[in-house]
Amino acid sequence: MKKNLFLIAVALVFATTQLSAVTTLIHYWNFNSVSPKLKAAKDVVSFPIPAFAADQSVSSASLIYQAIPGTASPYSTYCDSVLFTTGTGNPVNMRGTDAAGLGLRFRNPSDKMQLILNIPSTGYNNIIISYDIQRSSAANGAATNTFFYSTDNGTNWKNSTNSGLLSKDTIQTSPNWNFKTVSITDPAANNNSNLLFKIQFTGGQNTGTSGNNRIDNITVEGTAIGITAAIEESQLTKEITMTSKTGVVIFSEACDAVVYNVQGKQVKSVAKTTNLLTSDLDNGLYIVRINCSISKKLIIE
Repeated sequence: MKKNLFLIAVALVFATTQLSAVTTLIHYWNFNSVSPKLKAAKDVVSFPIPAFAADQSVSSASLIYQAIPGTASPYSTYCDSVLFTTGTGNPVNMRGTDAAGLGLRFRNPSDKMQLILNIPSTGYNNIIISYDIQRSSAANGAATNTFFYSTDNGTNWKNSTNSGLLSKDTIQTSPNWNFKTVSITDPAANNNSNLLFKIQFTGGQNTGTSGNNRIDNITVEGTAIGITAAIEESQLTKEITMTSKTGVVIFSEACDAVVYNVQGKQVKSVAKTTNLLTSDLDNGLYIVRINCSISKKLIIE
């Protein structure tokens, strides 16, 4: 369906509305500088696979791909990187000025493997994990990803099967790139230096020696504790104008822009540009924050 874009005179609409606090990027992996050991296609990595430090982090974050204790064969440690040439991969969860580069490819058999993220949330609450995911084909590669979290550095793991609090326990994968997100709604995950998040490769099509799941652009976001970061209508000015065409917003001059949904979650960002593509956004109301000082409303329908 064709999407129409409308820019609203914000001073006349929702004049006293204040949105939810804006989320902050806490940790980010784009894998564009992964270990040289992984840059060779189909490179078998000796067990244990070394941890990857986050490409960006407000503290210290890392992830590791490892066997579920006591279950996996040596071949299950098979992991490599996959090169995303320009125009391929999935740009939905890229941040800043990133370009499509490298991602991680978790090759079958992955049924006894787990990806564990060490994501301290010290100083933040309302933790949200997002990433881009692709299954290698309709017939191969884990059909689902299943989520768990730990608030005690891995001593205990939780999801809804054992009193955990997640927005979802499982997502479907697809041969097409998809953006996936899950929130940890357990208050114990807030402001926690021992927070871990785990992805297991489930749902069938995850055995044998063919097929894989490809993961890129992992982000962890949250709301800074004790900092008021809400968007208020009183902040709106007219220094930079926006005009709209189908699938794109055009600024009157090059600028940095961040798009937030009505929950205050960042869904898109661009830097030093006059064009903001909107064809990948769902219908609805958004706030476009320009140069950290100007806010304008945008409706896509």
